[in-house]
Amino acid sequence: MSASTPASLTPVQTAGLAAALGLVAYAIIDATPWFGAQGVPQGAVQFLWLIFVMVGSGLCGWLNTDRAWRWATVLLAVQPLVMLAITLVRGEPDDSPVTIPAKTSVFIASVFVATVSPFALIAAGAMASKRKSERS
Repeated sequence: MSASTPASLTPVQTAGLAAALGLVAYAIIDATPWFGAQGVPQGAVQFLWLIFVMVGSGLCGWLNTDRAWRWATVLLAVQPLVMLAITLVRGEPDDSPVTIPAKTSVFIASVFVATVSPFALIAAGAMASKRKSERS
């Protein structure tokens, strides 16, 4: 192993990293209205989120090659769970006609996350495979 290659993480450390990256990914999507106010198109924010999720999943797969897909799963699963927890604490948004009900928002977010999950799973698996091949 070269000096520039980071050491592997334990499963608990990798799960913690994946969960922390999931929180950051949620923050990116949650900040979409702020980005919009700065003139950033919503599609660009979603693309930024997708790139972040793929790179984060790949990083976790690289740092712990054992069943790398589960690190992408942790990263992705944290996001709707955080959204649900915030919804339960904050309650339903106001009754304005442009507001989506909270439970519907959580469902839509879950479907969105599930739709892109293959990309994250492939990124984690590819980086784990690359790391394993470099070790041999």
